[in-house]
Amino acid sequence: MIAAREVPRESRKAVLARDASRRRVRRSRLRGYTMLGRMVAVLAVVFICTISYVMLMANLTSLNYALGRESATRLGLLDETTRLDDQIAHLRSRERLADVAAKLGMHDPQTFAVVELPRPVASPPPGGIAFLGALFHR
Repeated sequence: MIAAREVPRESRKAVLARDASRRRVRRSRLRGYTMLGRMVAVLAVVFICTISYVMLMANLTSLNYALGRESATRLGLLDETTRLDDQIAHLRSRERLADVAAKLGMHDPQTFAVVELPRPVASPPPGGIAFLGALFHR
């Protein structure tokens, strides 16, 4: 059997020195990546700005096309409104109505009759509770 040996305990200074050495090695290793990290960050910012600009320009272009379509539709509707107004004016013209009346055998009346209608009777507003007003009004 092998006898157990006691491992000498390191002093606090030795532990601190070893940790400081490890930190220096780690920091020097990471220092090589800082420039790469900065370049990636700058490229990401430029990329995001470029993509935002392209998206805004695409949206502006689609809005311009939509505005053109709506303008063309508006012009078409204005033309149609003008045409329909002319057609209504033609259909309401006195000359046309006189021709239609002559074709149907209509003429101006010889006698006029005046008919007098009775005045409507106003009923008093219902009182009482709103939904039971008609019952309490009698």
